[in-house]
Amino acid sequence: MAKTVILVTNQYSCDRIIYAARIVADETQTELNIIEVLDSEYQLNPQAIDYLFMLAKQNDAIMRIVMAEDKLEVIRDTIAAYDVDHVVTGMPDSHQSILYALWKEFPQKQFHVVDQTGEIIDVAKSQRTSA
Repeated sequence: MAKTVILVTNQYSCDRIIYAARIVADETQTELNIIEVLDSEYQLNPQAIDYLFMLAKQNDAIMRIVMAEDKLEVIRDTIAAYDVDHVVTGMPDSHQSILYALWKEFPQKQFHVVDQTGEIIDVAKSQRTSA
């Protein structure tokens, strides 16, 4: 079955991304999968992880946590290895965000970003090549 993959970080505010991705998965009839790649950049927050796991369960999603220093490699492997049609993330925080590399590397995938208010914004193909 085709998948919608959500990329989250170790933060409570990622709940808006899960809720938005549930809408994408329902509209596209895809399985919902959440991946959280943790590295030394973020301090581990067990309460936030528990909260996101609870939300995953409530939204019929599979959640996976991976500890790795090379987040981009893990995310690339996930997108490439599974039948991923849609990728849902938060907004890039800078022009150095790994999202720009993913958008260029996987032009056949549909990327969606979720703003601070929970609005889903489709990443246009033109933005992917010019970023």
